[in-house]
Amino acid sequence: MARRGVARVAGAGLVLAIAVAGCGGEGHQTLSIATGNTNGLYYPLGGGLASIWSRHLDGVNMKAETTAGSVTNLIQVAKGESEVGFTQADALAAALAGTGRFPEPMPLMSIGKLYPNVVHLVTVRSTGIESVHDLRGRRVSVGPPGSGNAVTAWNVLESMGIGESDFTVRQLNYAQMSNGLKDGTLDAGFIAGGVGMPAVVEIGVSRDMVLVPFTEDEIATIVRAEPAYSGFIMPPGVYRGVDEPVLTPTLWNLLVVSRSMDESLAYDLTRTMLERRGDLENISGVASFITPVSARDVGDFPIHPGARRYYDEVLGDEVPGDEVPGPGAR
Repeated sequence: MARRGVARVAGAGLVLAIAVAGCGGEGHQTLSIATGNTNGLYYPLGGGLASIWSRHLDGVNMKAETTAGSVTNLIQVAKGESEVGFTQADALAAALAGTGRFPEPMPLMSIGKLYPNVVHLVTVRSTGIESVHDLRGRRVSVGPPGSGNAVTAWNVLESMGIGESDFTVRQLNYAQMSNGLKDGTLDAGFIAGGVGMPAVVEIGVSRDMVLVPFTEDEIATIVRAEPAYSGFIMPPGVYRGVDEPVLTPTLWNLLVVSRSMDESLAYDLTRTMLERRGDLENISGVASFITPVSARDVGDFPIHPGARRYYDEVLGDEVPGDEVPGPGAR
């Protein structure tokens, strides 16, 4: 079945990393951060983090690597093939529980919450698609195998009572999805990412793009099925042609490491990321969400002792507030 294939994590060009058990030792360390494809936000932000850590941590050489996304990242970090990885909250919950794409619980911990992922259900006006239920009988991309994008798309669809047999499933990356919408070989696609996703911007530049809205009741249905989600109002003007607020689901992204990572290394990675977060804002505005208070607020997910030590030092007993995912959050 299209959505249930086990993610492949082996591939050409992966950065060879030293064993996690040796990450706390002295001497030069070559480490890697698993990001995503080049059309999303994980990749440029991961490159920014790799540069920050390499420049400001003595003896650390961090490399950013392209991957299929969250599922692949989680497996690579758990296996010690990458030291750090980006993930969506729903994929991390499944990895820790050993459900869905994960055959057993993964030994993972977070070092911080990052920014909200907004679900973009994208189509073009000529398709006539106006709601998620209009996807029945259409050609729809859920995202590539091994991606958090696919996890999110199926979570949303299944909570709406829409399954694999209801439409023609396509498993395309962002570039392929964009091209499919432009040339008419695809009717709609899911893109989960931060506000201002380059892949969505590109579609709006060349086509009469539609960001499909969800109703209040549909958001409530999704949240009942998947408590990690909430509603988000996309403000007008972010994308060409989206001139009215659009209600859509959202969830948070996090950074994860292996449970066995050296505490001092986890502390240094967390500290340097937060102290140099202004550098990340120069890459993308979504980095403005990354503050010590917000980053520590990982909810029920386990937080690495090294990261916790940093947050305790800078925040003490300060209780995280009820942070919302940006303007228009619900």
